[in-house]
Amino acid sequence: MKRLIVTTALLLASLSSARAQQFDFRPGTAAAGHSAVAAGSTYSGERGNGFEPGSGGALFSVKVPEGNYRVSVTLGDAKEASDTTLRAEGGRMLATGLTTSPGEFLTRDFIVNVRRPELPKPPPNAPGGSRVHMFLPGEAESHNWDEKLTLELNGPQPRLARLAIERDDRVPTLFFAGDSTVTDPRSGPGGNWPTHLVQFFKPSIALSNNAEGGETSKSFITGYRFDKVLSLMKAGDFFLIQFGHNDSKANWPQSYTEPETTFKAYLRVFIAETRRRGATPVLVTPMERRANGDSVGPWARAMIELAAQDGVALIDQWSASKRLWTALGPLQVGSAFADPTHLSGYGGYLLARLMVGAIRRDVPALAAHLNDDAPEMDPTRPVPAPAYLSQNSK
Repeated sequence: MKRLIVTTALLLASLSSARAQQFDFRPGTAAAGHSAVAAGSTYSGERGNGFEPGSGGALFSVKVPEGNYRVSVTLGDAKEASDTTLRAEGGRMLATGLTTSPGEFLTRDFIVNVRRPELPKPPPNAPGGSRVHMFLPGEAESHNWDEKLTLELNGPQPRLARLAIERDDRVPTLFFAGDSTVTDPRSGPGGNWPTHLVQFFKPSIALSNNAEGGETSKSFITGYRFDKVLSLMKAGDFFLIQFGHNDSKANWPQSYTEPETTFKAYLRVFIAETRRRGATPVLVTPMERRANGDSVGPWARAMIELAAQDGVALIDQWSASKRLWTALGPLQVGSAFADPTHLSGYGGYLLARLMVGAIRRDVPALAAHLNDDAPEMDPTRPVPAPAYLSQNSK
């Protein structure tokens, strides 16, 4: 399996005067307006671009401020066929099966969100923090928080010809909040439903996954993760909120929430602050664990009740996941899980397919940004794993 990973970023003179940066990876003279990228050009902070040391010419980096970026990727080769899978940042699946014949070139556009852990500094004497609280090893160093826009190209025959990136502040952003059953992977071709859901959206919206392992509806707020989302949120954005797995841990006294009282109270904070900014909150019930019992049922039912009480859009993933795990059966359900609680890449893909249909039914304003051919799935008839899950990624 051949692999090509490209980390790109854009150095802007200012947020209000952003211009497209264009790169040409082909040998020979660069296309007009493009910067030629030599195979041996090593990244340096002073220059602000180049291939990462030790990457064997596979990682290309340029610094970029946080924001949403329109990324135009041209794939193909003058002499060979190509077959490329494209990911961004922490493994977000942008597209798979991008093929070209010898001499053919294909250009596709995507929207990629880049963010940093810093928060706007509070005024003098005002309470608050200046950085998202990170307590799990490896998170601060992940692609999801670094100063680079990261693209990964792999597949049977990846061929990158040209690349253009340009800041786009006009598109809405779809934010995600949640725990380790929602977050993007540190590495590897796995991922939860938001990781796989990205490929089903048009380049008219950015997706920003702010979920992280260990979080609850309470700690997401107290650890400044919610403040980070709110600092970037604008009218017209969407916010999908899924909690329950860690909220149910009574042995975590600083972050546990009781379903009928504190859990609903913290969710109401998410709802009120999102609505105050002109954005749309959407509650997503947590998927059930592998044993397919009722481990998060009380929190899922509390979320369903709250959505009805407060008139909030709801996606009932919990009920759908129970039907899905039943359909897989005791001999196959393990293929959707990495352990009793956490999904494999296949499990994340299955839930992403369920989410497509749920968004179309329950969040029509967000559904307008789905690809017209984005595939749904009946939870009682799970589809096979896609080929890209067996491809390497970093």
